[in-house]
Amino acid sequence: MRQQLISKQAHGCKSRRLQHGFTAKKAETSDLNCTVPDRLVNTIHLKNIRETVKQVKEAQIHESSVCPDCQNKKAELAKITFLRQKKILMESALIQEKLEEQIYSRDVLTHIGEALRSFPKPSENPTNLWQRLKVKGRTEFGECLKSSASLEG
Repeated sequence: MRQQLISKQAHGCKSRRLQHGFTAKKAETSDLNCTVPDRLVNTIHLKNIRETVKQVKEAQIHESSVCPDCQNKKAELAKITFLRQKKILMESALIQEKLEEQIYSRDVLTHIGEALRSFPKPSENPTNLWQRLKVKGRTEFGECLKSSASLEG
């Protein structure tokens, strides 16, 4: 008798494979000694799978290639990227242009030429030259006096 009870418990606890690939115990018992038939367990599993499949079918997958909001945002980002790249390109071209202008127009020979233009010409009348230098010296000397007075006061 004892061996029969042990063998029933051993076979009762083993799971068996059902026709839909589910595994369930032969007969589950609760504290109230109620058994749940295999057919009812299989039906509940089948309903659960059907409901899961139904929910998956109803779930909408977001496709950004079709969504107008996503397309508008993508276009806006593309426009911002384009403008940023264009701005960088134009700024670099402007900097390059200013650099070339400084290199070509402000070299040593250009500075020497500008200095020589301010010198008096040998063909100029010496009297006019002295008067111009005196006036220039007074204005420069006066500006120096004014700036030093403002610093002291």
